[in-house]
Amino acid sequence: MLLKYKNYFFATLVLNQELLSNFTILYIETATARRTDERNRYTDKNNFIGGLILVIESINDFLKEKDNQQKSINANLIFDGRGLPQRLFYRGQSNDYEGSNNVASIFRKGTKKDGYTHEYSVTNEYMRRYANDFSNLENNFSRLSYMQHFGLPTRLLDVTTNALVALYFACQSNVEDYKTEGIVNMFISNKEQAIDNYTYYNSRSDTVEVLSTLALMDEVKKKVIYDNISSFNQKIDNLLREDKNCLYRKWYMDKIKQFPEGYYEQLPEEDKKIYNSLNDIYDCINQSYEVQCLYHDIKRDIGYFADLINFRTLLHPFFVEPSFNNNRLRAQSGFFLFEPYDRTSYTLKNIQDDINRKVALHNTNKESIKLIIPGNAKEKILKELDQSFEINQATLFPDKENVAQYIKNYF
Repeated sequence: MLLKYKNYFFATLVLNQELLSNFTILYIETATARRTDERNRYTDKNNFIGGLILVIESINDFLKEKDNQQKSINANLIFDGRGLPQRLFYRGQSNDYEGSNNVASIFRKGTKKDGYTHEYSVTNEYMRRYANDFSNLENNFSRLSYMQHFGLPTRLLDVTTNALVALYFACQSNVEDYKTEGIVNMFISNKEQAIDNYTYYNSRSDTVEVLSTLALMDEVKKKVIYDNISSFNQKIDNLLREDKNCLYRKWYMDKIKQFPEGYYEQLPEEDKKIYNSLNDIYDCINQSYEVQCLYHDIKRDIGYFADLINFRTLLHPFFVEPSFNNNRLRAQSGFFLFEPYDRTSYTLKNIQDDINRKVALHNTNKESIKLIIPGNAKEKILKELDQSFEINQATLFPDKENVAQYIKNYF
């Protein structure tokens, strides 16, 4: 009798183990199928991007996919041409805006009837109203970042060096039921090593000062300068068809007194002709009324500044390390993507394509990477970010109002 019950118990145990095993396999297969369906849905929806779409449902998914993609990125990971290490950046959005992703707010705002942007109108009016606040800031880039901080449309785009902070912003929602899908885009600072394509500066860089001051100029002068820069670059390309940049760089280094005296005299006659032509092309733009106004504004802002700008290096997006003059930027590991475009000449798609080509992170298949967070996964991820990493409203927005709101919701 005892043997009979033993056999019965053993048979029941085996049967239950088989059922549990079958259930586990079924669950895994169902979850995998669901994730595959979601990947296919997002890939079909965003097929025009031509990038790699990855669906994220947990922090573990996010960190795993992030690490996997960073191991296969198609870029120099060590140093740029100045010896600076590469930096990785992230941007989280609560919605996928498709055609305007990674485009700064001043360009998304559109243009006025005369074709110009609202940039001068909004920045000049804001600075006029809070003149005392702006007089205490370090330079024109600090003024731009100050306006960006308070929600004014600018040509700066918020990014972060902390991937989990980007994930937090991607998991936000304007509705309580979290129906919208969030996205995280990934960027790298030194995809190329060419001196004309540096994409990482600190806030005191001459390049940053030039373009920040240009951004704050009136729209008519700004348009003329942008047009002249484009014309300058085209003339240089036409002059140096066989050697696009090498001779230009040597000429510019000599121009700013970085080469020994007498460099010009030792050049071959053919190079001397090109050198003289470069001087003529440069003087044409550098001595123009609008550029002289730009120099005047720069000197009024920071004091001494030589009347020498490398116009060849200006028209591409780059990241700026801020001076961290507020707690929110520090808490969010915040940086800015500076977008130096002329909106009268660039469409939103032009801007988006240029950013994607020059600073977006690509894997070895040359695919840009987009991490999608489904709406139904947002609330769970936000709770995990709060409980496990202390990433929440109070820590990322450490002012009294946001801390009070967090405490009210938490308790």
